[in-house]
Amino acid sequence: MIRALNIVLVLAVIGLSIGLYDIKYRAEVAETKATKIEREIVTEQESIRVLRAEWSYLNQPQRMQELAKRYMKLEPLQPAQIGTFDDVPMPRKTDEFYAPSGPNALGGYAGVHPSDVGSGERTIQ
Repeated sequence: MIRALNIVLVLAVIGLSIGLYDIKYRAEVAETKATKIEREIVTEQESIRVLRAEWSYLNQPQRMQELAKRYMKLEPLQPAQIGTFDDVPMPRKTDEFYAPSGPNALGGYAGVHPSDVGSGERTIQ
């Protein structure tokens, strides 16, 4: 009986040792991957910083203005290019008060005479 128990315990120790080795190996692989990813992140962040600095340089107003003068041959905007006052639609000239029609034109009780509140009729004043 003691021999069988010793054999079972030795096999259990061997099995646990193999399991512990496997877990340790997986942890080392995961740590290596994490370190590699962290290095890639740092590299990408540095690349982003360089690109932002380059973008800032390329978008300087003085540089953009010089490039526009050199390549685009732009001329100053003339007021006639925008339009005239005759192009602007003017509101209708009426002497009457404009009141939209419909049951909820003004919403709520706006425009309703106080005597019509309880009767169910709504008239716009």
